[in-house]
Amino acid sequence: MSVLKPFVFLAAFAACTPVCAQQSQEVVSEQASSLENSEQERTVENEENQSSRDESGIEVIDIIKRDTITESALDNRLEGDKEALDNVFAITQHRQNYLLPITYVSNPSSVASEELTNENIDNKEAKFQVSAKLPLYLEDTGFDGVYFGFTLTSFWQLYNSEASKPFRETNYEPEVFWQETADYSVLGYKFNTFQVGFNHMSNGQSGLRSRSWNRIFASIVFSDDDDIYYLKTWYRIPEDEKTDPLDPTGDDNPDIQDYYGRMELGYGRKIGAFKVLALLRNNLDVDENRGSIQLDFTYPISDRYEVLLQYFNGYGDSLIDYNRSQERIGIGFQLHFL
Repeated sequence: MSVLKPFVFLAAFAACTPVCAQQSQEVVSEQASSLENSEQERTVENEENQSSRDESGIEVIDIIKRDTITESALDNRLEGDKEALDNVFAITQHRQNYLLPITYVSNPSSVASEELTNENIDNKEAKFQVSAKLPLYLEDTGFDGVYFGFTLTSFWQLYNSEASKPFRETNYEPEVFWQETADYSVLGYKFNTFQVGFNHMSNGQSGLRSRSWNRIFASIVFSDDDDIYYLKTWYRIPEDEKTDPLDPTGDDNPDIQDYYGRMELGYGRKIGAFKVLALLRNNLDVDENRGSIQLDFTYPISDRYEVLLQYFNGYGDSLIDYNRSQERIGIGFQLHFL
């Protein structure tokens, strides 16, 4: 029996080897299949995540998102501008365009018109604004580029028959600027446009009635579903001091920033069919703080026009009154702006 034992073990090993080899190969095959399935699942998952990200148009970069489809309160206005650019005969709104047939102003200046005096000046007057922009150069995207903007704001003593109904003051504001659209959102706020450019503001008068200044400015507009925010600041280009008050050259209003301000902050909101637009200016001077606030309340009356109720309080209602505190309220109509 001891002689046959090695042969018995060899026979048993020979019989077992194919079975073990087959089982080992089956295990390897199962492991390979499992790895292949796992890799396929990861690939499918990555493709689904990429597809989902492409569909959403949002790529998360910390708190900043690349955002191409999120809707905001300013979308209709920007889409209108883009459509107008496709028409080579069209110009677009730059700022608000409105007519206030009746306004009441608390402290109007008579300096700007020869026909007006402190005795015959009327606190009731009409006010209107016309503002447009047109592209000078556009990039291939069709919206970013260099623009020329022009805004005219006029104050008309329409009800002053005693002084022959003169235009008390008209302000002219041409500007050239670069406009860039943004496709990013931060903390849920979509950044819509950025502008940087040169601005000139004047009342077109001469001598003691002359008011003017030049600025380099930068502004940004951002929004969410219901709210619009606007921030603008500027640097005034220095001018030489006048040697004589009647000197046509030199600075007409060296202290204008102390009254008119050094920055603007705007806020707009839709409340049902109503829209509210607030514009705050400030000189950023803690010791002698001055500025202004303008509130516009609108309600649509057609596809093109809306009723406008406007209230102003502070400095800079007009250039001739830049250093006079004013309070003005008026009602009228404007083209849809937001």
